[in-house]
Amino acid sequence: MPAETLTREEVLRIHERLVIDFAETADPISPSGVRSDALLDSAVARQHAGLGTRLKYETPQENAATLLYGLCMDHPFHNGNKRTALVAMLAHLDRNRRTLFHVSQNDLFKLMISVASHEIVPVSAGDRPDADAEVEAIASWIRKHSARVERGEHPITFRHLARILSGFGYRLENPQGNAIDVVKIESETKGLFRITTTQVRKRIGNIAYPGENRTVPLRTIKYVRRLCGLREEDGIDSASFYDDLEIVDAFINEYRTVLRRLARR
Repeated sequence: MPAETLTREEVLRIHERLVIDFAETADPISPSGVRSDALLDSAVARQHAGLGTRLKYETPQENAATLLYGLCMDHPFHNGNKRTALVAMLAHLDRNRRTLFHVSQNDLFKLMISVASHEIVPVSAGDRPDADAEVEAIASWIRKHSARVERGEHPITFRHLARILSGFGYRLENPQGNAIDVVKIESETKGLFRITTTQVRKRIGNIAYPGENRTVPLRTIKYVRRLCGLREEDGIDSASFYDDLEIVDAFINEYRTVLRRLARR
């Protein structure tokens, strides 16, 4: 089955989220923004290269690899190209129900530096490797370190979970020790002649809570969705429950170490 791709607008949003996230750090993306619209279009269009309806980079691994390669090597942004390329690759794999397994921050750093320096494919001194060979080497790395995920859940932090729940009328409140309450916000109307409406908080459950920036275990996400009536059988599918930007933020948070290291290269 052909890979699902990222749009130009989605890649731009990834770059913008990175700009916001790193703005107050020692490694801001400055100046930020698009350096060349043509180069950005070219990098994104690599996902659609092919003949007729047959894609040149047909599998999710190949397609994610060529997107990473294009964003990293074409330098469409003033700064933050490697960081944008890495997060875009992760978002691309997630969209295609794939995720990385047993990959350290250092593994990802080495991958990105080898791509940026044209060292992912061994060549003789003075020669430059063929772009297709480099993309295939990236795809091979992805195939080795990723697997298909047969679930509808995504890795997010507790901060992102709280933001999602707030959109459905729920809150994570009253953290105590290593736990936090799941609270439902309901409207209560009182009065006969002078009607007043107030918000009422109803505690409906409790979950383990190691901190807002920690990743939520998938079993906890499933439990919270069942507790709040936000499952597919309740009429809320995963596309409705999750926001793409929440997933991007989760990747930025999870791989912050490697993103900071890439900022200095």
